[in-house]
Amino acid sequence: MILFILLGIVIAVALAILIVKYLPIKFTPIVSIILLGAAGYISYLIYDGIMEPIKFNKEKKVRYVEVIKQLKLIADAEDAYNTITGKFTGDGDGLIKFIDTAQFAITNTHTEIVKENRGTTWSPLMVEVEKKVTDTIGYESVKEKIFAGRNYKNMLKIPNSDKEFKIQSAVILRANDVLASVFQVEIDKAEVLEGMSPSLIKQEKLALGGDEIPGGYITIGSLNEVSTAGNWPPLYDAMASN
Repeated sequence: MILFILLGIVIAVALAILIVKYLPIKFTPIVSIILLGAAGYISYLIYDGIMEPIKFNKEKKVRYVEVIKQLKLIADAEDAYNTITGKFTGDGDGLIKFIDTAQFAITNTHTEIVKENRGTTWSPLMVEVEKKVTDTIGYESVKEKIFAGRNYKNMLKIPNSDKEFKIQSAVILRANDVLASVFQVEIDKAEVLEGMSPSLIKQEKLALGGDEIPGGYITIGSLNEVSTAGNWPPLYDAMASN
């Protein structure tokens, strides 16, 4: 874009020189009006070329924050699901139903003194030992504790789209040879930025990090490790909490 604008300026200057040298004076007013119009158009192109990336970055952040709010809802739901069931799930609709009905157990842990036989059946040796005992003393609604006032019913909806997020879940083998449940949700940046400048979207997908979301996707969770974190920088967490 900038190269085309510069080329236009060079051509306009060349035309002005040719007009001054060779054009009859009676045509000068008409040509002057045409040149003024061309200059105005070129000025507009220069302004638009400067402002387009600024507008893009502003709108990009607004769209990213909307997506991140949804992903954080999903992650909170997955975390609650894992706490109660011991695993993550790839069933988005089932996750919403889980929030409606699930309850956290409220527990109380205390120490009791019990007697244990440290001898044998024929020669018992009873000793007193301390033992931690955990009792369930009640239950608390997942919906009320974590999702009160939050629109979790629509957490699968991709903002400004008629599509839904797809949740992937799997079981991986960790370094200590223990199986672990994992989940991941990701969305292509191009899908979030649909309708904006294709060239700037292409550049955005090549972002390396820092204050930018790295790579071509906005992601939460991982299929390679147990995580409920997103791949965005902290500034987006602050924006999403407002």
